Amino acid sequence: MSSQTLSRILLSSVFLVSVMLAADVAAQMTPSPATGGAPQTAPHKGGQNMVAAAEQNPACQRIIAECKNLGFIPGQWKKDNGLWKDCFDPVVKGGGSATRDGKPISVPVNGSDVQSCRAAVSHQR
Repeated sequence: MSSQTLSRILLSSVFLVSVMLAADVAAQMTPSPATGGAPQTAPHKGGQNMVAAAEQNPACQRIIAECKNLGFIPGQWKKDNGLWKDCFDPVVKGGGSATRDGKPISVPVNGSDVQSCRAAVSHQR
């Protein structure tokens, strides 16, 4: 085979591999079809009022930011990686620590932020 043919084969192979990798990444980024394209949301104890109150409170915002920095994602509660159920609730409501894969994770938050957030969230019930 000539070198021109070999370079065409190599170039085609590289292109094919890059297309396959891009398709794999795109498949991982799209919502699960089992949910109908909607993000998974847990029936959260306290409902949307509690979530709205938490998102409005500066202390709660800092806790939410720390949970997100640790990789917790809204709607991923079925995968033990949910922002609210697996990180926020255990930190603010007590009764345990944030978990991932069933193992506790330490969330670096200030105790006064936890108390302020707990007061704001419990006031919204």
